[in-house]
Amino acid sequence: MKALKDDNINMIGLYGMGGVGKTTLVKEVGRRAKETQLIDEVLLATVSHNPNVKNIQDRMAESLGLQFDVKTKKGRADRLWQRLKTEKKLLVILDDVWQDVNLKEIGIPFGDDHRGCKVLLTTRLRGICFHMQCQQQVLLSIISENEAWALFKINAGLHDEDSNLNTVAEEVARECQGLPIALVTVGRALRGKSVDEWEFASTKLKNSQLQHMERIGEQKNAYACLKRL
Repeated sequence: MKALKDDNINMIGLYGMGGVGKTTLVKEVGRRAKETQLIDEVLLATVSHNPNVKNIQDRMAESLGLQFDVKTKKGRADRLWQRLKTEKKLLVILDDVWQDVNLKEIGIPFGDDHRGCKVLLTTRLRGICFHMQCQQQVLLSIISENEAWALFKINAGLHDEDSNLNTVAEEVARECQGLPIALVTVGRALRGKSVDEWEFASTKLKNSQLQHMERIGEQKNAYACLKRL
């Protein structure tokens, strides 16, 4: 939010391992930026491994209520460019970026072409922040053990008086390695289950790839590791 208020910053990179909550965070940033009138228009598009320029253009046009009257990628880019130039303060969120993104090819006016346009990208790869020349780079780390336990308890429906269940539940929570996506998914999956089922889940998690998430985060997300439950 501080970077959005800085007129000298127009490219912001948020990086961190898969499942740590990057998408959730940038959506909230976009909501707050518009709510506080810091930004007039917020656009969000998922880029992913193999960027599809037309899909990205469609997503942005849909948010703007824009109908393309041309079919070529270049023509659509020109039309989107012209429309975005009419927005005084604009935030474009590019989620899940894995390689350099050609903003002009999409139709995003940037830099000297539109001083009021800011780009916020999320990526698992810090190198992308350098390649995209992000003036502000923000690392989103895993959450602390206390925060993880609090989040897990809420989603698993645990109570302080359930001492026997909480003992094994704490083991399960630790196996989630501070990843919000894992804590929420596992917690909800085990909500209302017996102690035996919790112990079984703990064993399965210890034998799964979840504990190695930091090393494989660039290739897989938390959901892949949770399929074993």
